Amino acid sequence: MTTHNNISINLDLDLLRTFVAVADLNTFAAAAAAVCRTQSAVSQQMQRLEQIVGRELFARHGRNKLLTEHGIQLLGYARKILRFNDEACASLKYSDEQEKLIIGATEDTSESLLPFMLNRITALYPSLEVEVRVNKTETILSLLDQQEIDVALTTQGDTRFEQQLLRTSPTLWFCAADFAITSGEAIPLVIQNEGELFREIAINALDEHQVPWRLAYVANSKAAINVAVKSGLGATARPAEMLKPELRVLGTAEGLPLLPDTQYLLCRLPKTEKAFVQSLFNVLAPTPDTVHRLAEVAVVETDACEEVESVN
Repeated sequence: MTTHNNISINLDLDLLRTFVAVADLNTFAAAAAAVCRTQSAVSQQMQRLEQIVGRELFARHGRNKLLTEHGIQLLGYARKILRFNDEACASLKYSDEQEKLIIGATEDTSESLLPFMLNRITALYPSLEVEVRVNKTETILSLLDQQEIDVALTTQGDTRFEQQLLRTSPTLWFCAADFAITSGEAIPLVIQNEGELFREIAINALDEHQVPWRLAYVANSKAAINVAVKSGLGATARPAEMLKPELRVLGTAEGLPLLPDTQYLLCRLPKTEKAFVQSLFNVLAPTPDTVHRLAEVAVVETDACEEVESVN
């Protein structure tokens, strides 16, 4: 007869929260401020956690606390445990929520990030009525400022709002598959109206590197940009998610400069009358796990872009 002496270990959520804070902030003092405890209390909590798991989790490096290999191993699980705990609590708390959430999404987020976010929101808040409005960045940010929408998905931040960085994506030069740049001639640009983010990115990069350019087509929407580029009217600067079989990426070999990454942001007003919006905003905050899943949204397009760049 076989005797099983294995005893399950139950991890304390409070200890895990403090552990993650120490891992993120590198010192017990900073973590203490983040979790609203004294430094000695944090030290005692971490000693208790090490006793529970039977492993050393921290190694001292000057004033900083660095994770040991076992600490790194536990950190990934700790983040997942806390995320699932917070999602479960939020889902139960607002499972019968009958209010309405209005999401604003800019054109550059509607096909990439928006479907993923809607999937998470409806899973957490199954009874919540969700309305989505897709428009230009300027319009979406204006609607958020006027409290006509509750949260906004955008690639352009604004100091008026509380915002979270969900992920980044390469910004690349695109043109039609059969489009060719003539050496010595100005780059024909397909861009949107003044004030649009990617217009500014493209022009600033070309001017900074002293690359001559000319306006070939000024569009009033992302859809119009796509049509103009596919028609071979010129090149444009957009996030990697724009890549389609009928387009190709232009690189430095063709005289075009590198561009800064696109940032995908979730924004909300600091104050709102809808209490559940703050909870939702916190739950949707990215963790390494969700960042990984968000990055997978565009992994095929990004890999394809890298292959094209390596050929160029």
